[in-house]
Amino acid sequence: MEQENLFLLLKSALWNNELSARSVHDVDWGELYGLAKEQCLVGIVADSFRYLSEKQCNRDERLMWLAYVVRLERNNQEMNLLVGKLFEKFHNMKLSPVLLKGQAFASNYPYPLHRQCGDIDIYFKRREDCSKAVAWAEKVDRGAADSPDNKRERKHFTFSVGKNIVELHYYMCLFENPRLHKRLQRIIDEEFANSKPFFVEIGGERIETVPPTLSVLHQIIHISRHLLEAGIGLRQICDLALYLDRYHDKIDREKLNTYMEDLQLTAVAGSLGFIMVNHLGLEEGKLPFGADMQYADFILQEIFEGGNFGKKKVEYRDESNSLCRKLQSVFYFYKRCRLYKPLMPMEAKSYYKNKISLNLRLITKHHY
Repeated sequence: MEQENLFLLLKSALWNNELSARSVHDVDWGELYGLAKEQCLVGIVADSFRYLSEKQCNRDERLMWLAYVVRLERNNQEMNLLVGKLFEKFHNMKLSPVLLKGQAFASNYPYPLHRQCGDIDIYFKRREDCSKAVAWAEKVDRGAADSPDNKRERKHFTFSVGKNIVELHYYMCLFENPRLHKRLQRIIDEEFANSKPFFVEIGGERIETVPPTLSVLHQIIHISRHLLEAGIGLRQICDLALYLDRYHDKIDREKLNTYMEDLQLTAVAGSLGFIMVNHLGLEEGKLPFGADMQYADFILQEIFEGGNFGKKKVEYRDESNSLCRKLQSVFYFYKRCRLYKPLMPMEAKSYYKNKISLNLRLITKHHY
């Protein structure tokens, strides 16, 4: 019942739809708050409250949500300022930063400060620029260079600025399968080379971000990769729906569909399209690819069972016994890749091989 009410309130908040909000009934507000928090959607759902009657949701039931929204607004304002400062710094260093996802998507929402903020992701169109930015970041966060995650990670370098996490991307996104990865990197380079710089306004500053056709492809890849690894949240699908609503006329549909076919993303994209149209209320005409219900219910089940980014599915990673954790990881990734092979056959196979190989090496190192 609360999943149904969540979708009704999301439709109301995303598209300013009063009728959708008026349709909710028998709400357990405590349970719904937990569900919205788990999916990083508290601020967005709270935007629908202006359409609810006092009988549907009284003042006391709203207070917890509104207190969360106040904190969220403050966090977003701080993050927006940091984005501006980082880009000013990188431009002064003569680098080529491009903001990915996150704060770049917030402006598509009716109330941008109510979108749950996460990390700041910055890509550099020139690989050597990222290396220069990382050298600077190592001075800002002196512990980052020694982080085991940064030593292992080939896609990005993570560091902290105060309480905020920043990722500097060598790769905008990647695949484990060599053929898909090579094709993807060629697509990224060609799209940036053939597209005019694309900007969004954040905190009064013009910030360069990903051009529309490539941005939609990137979002689908980001969602598909997280689905394969552990799971994804509804927030990322809301981001995509609002992006398509705003920029649908700037997307090269033919090129996008060619890219998705080349990269074996058609099944995932079709399922996301069905969810966005039938559960989130996106106009079907603004969808640049087909909507297919075949795997849609399966993906929704993954979202609600796993929580945002599948956090509930990877609780074993908190296991203090490192060897036990690695063994669990081997079996975990076998099941994940087998589960997602119908949607992403080549990538699931390569992902499994790479993950198992890594974990077996780590187990051997730990044991001996």
